[in-house]
Amino acid sequence: PRLRQPSEAQIQRPTRRSLNANSEETQSGARTWGAPLGAGLLGSAALAVGASSARRGRQARRQQATFRRATITSIMDEPSEAEVDDMYSTEENTALVKKTSVLVFGATGTLGRQVVRQMLNAGYSVRCVIRNRADRQFTFLVDWGATVVEGALNRPETIPGCLVGIHTVVDCATARPEESIYDCDWDGKKNLIQCCEKMKIQRYLFMSIKDCDKFQTVPLMKIKHLTEKFLKKSKLRYTILRHSGFMQPLVSQYACSVLDDQKVWGDDGQSPGIAYIDSQDCARMLLAAASKERTIGQTITITGPKVWSTQEVIALCEKLSGKKADVNSVSTILLQLTQGAAGCFEWSIDIAERLRFVEVNQQKAAGTEDAMSDDTYRTLSMDKGSTRELEDYIGEYYRRVFKKLTKGKYEPEDGEVEREKAESEAKLKMALNQDTADNLPAGQPAEDDVTIVYQRNIAERLQNFFEDRKLAEMESQNNTWFGLTPLSEVFNGRAAMMGFSLGLFTEWATEINVAKQIDQLIAIASPVGAQ
Repeated sequence: PRLRQPSEAQIQRPTRRSLNANSEETQSGARTWGAPLGAGLLGSAALAVGASSARRGRQARRQQATFRRATITSIMDEPSEAEVDDMYSTEENTALVKKTSVLVFGATGTLGRQVVRQMLNAGYSVRCVIRNRADRQFTFLVDWGATVVEGALNRPETIPGCLVGIHTVVDCATARPEESIYDCDWDGKKNLIQCCEKMKIQRYLFMSIKDCDKFQTVPLMKIKHLTEKFLKKSKLRYTILRHSGFMQPLVSQYACSVLDDQKVWGDDGQSPGIAYIDSQDCARMLLAAASKERTIGQTITITGPKVWSTQEVIALCEKLSGKKADVNSVSTILLQLTQGAAGCFEWSIDIAERLRFVEVNQQKAAGTEDAMSDDTYRTLSMDKGSTRELEDYIGEYYRRVFKKLTKGKYEPEDGEVEREKAESEAKLKMALNQDTADNLPAGQPAEDDVTIVYQRNIAERLQNFFEDRKLAEMESQNNTWFGLTPLSEVFNGRAAMMGFSLGLFTEWATEINVAKQIDQLIAIASPVGAQ
């Protein structure tokens, strides 16, 4: 494959330190090297454990680099005219990518599964990218009629093959709690956008976070904003959708806890509130944006019809359930102190970064949150009255629970299923509604016809490129076991800690101090008569 790395056009990769300190070129601190002789000897029995831990920690160590360069795009030579003519010489190779083909990232999430369902109901052919994880159920996607392929954003070599035969990409994926947002939401999204641009994907819909451009001290929100800027620099026909919080998590956070007489955690009233939106309404709005030309190149904020504070949500659950909630309020200052303490340790840095969302409450006063504008509803050809209210959502949950508790199981009332189906079809028809004012914005690229064989050819080249790059990283100097390299530092440091821990345990068990243990080990290891 004719692939080469660009010599210029680089951008800075955001890291935890650069996000917190807003520093662009902070150099790494002094490296730790070696281990004390005694601790190293005591750790000889744990070398195998240290080697395994070093391999697992290699990627985490790389994330600590304060300054890293990443290419804006992987430069690839375009096919020659002769190759293009040969590529389209047969009837089989002239098959065009269908405009109804959609690829969804994050299809098992709260929003992703609803996007898949709405797309299938609208007649699209949906393909879902699923991580190879035993704990992630995806059979319901197959039952609905979607196609499932294995892939992950943090494994770029799996991305190109998923894009073959795809017209529209819906990106509503994000890192899970145990994953790195820098690998998935930054590096992974960059690789995905680059592959989509090279393979001439015609529509790209990116799900972002509301007001992500206003809170650059929150790591995830800054990464979302940087991804938006990266996407705008590409040649893709993109649409950015910034959404607020979803109604679905409120059931487990508040509705169930109030009903079961469990403690409910609230804030001190300083939160600006959230315009919660039903994930089904959000999916229909995404479908409306995907079916309209006027949304190309636009950034659209979608929320629910009303802003709710934490106290108002708890009061609503109390009213609908008929029970009194046991509320424990947590002040913003306490959350900030917890965030600061968690940020002092490497093993809790992820907790600290998620707690930085409290800064949103600190910088925005209560009552300043705004809901979705009427202009946005008109742009999407949606009706504000068709979006679900939080009172109806929580009330429907309690109605089903109470009926199941009284009758042993829930059975729909006469005509309820037909009524819900007709209502869903009416909302879907509204989302797909086309009008005469649907014109492509000025300066945005028009849609092109792309053949499947072209995408397959480019996908093969990109996959070979990512695999070669991965092999080069594995064979680089940073992965050697000797010298001032990250791998050797991790290995020596963990072996020393393991040895010192074994020394303390031995001292507790045998009452022989660490210094005497070292003397005995030296004596055992020394030749006979050397003392």
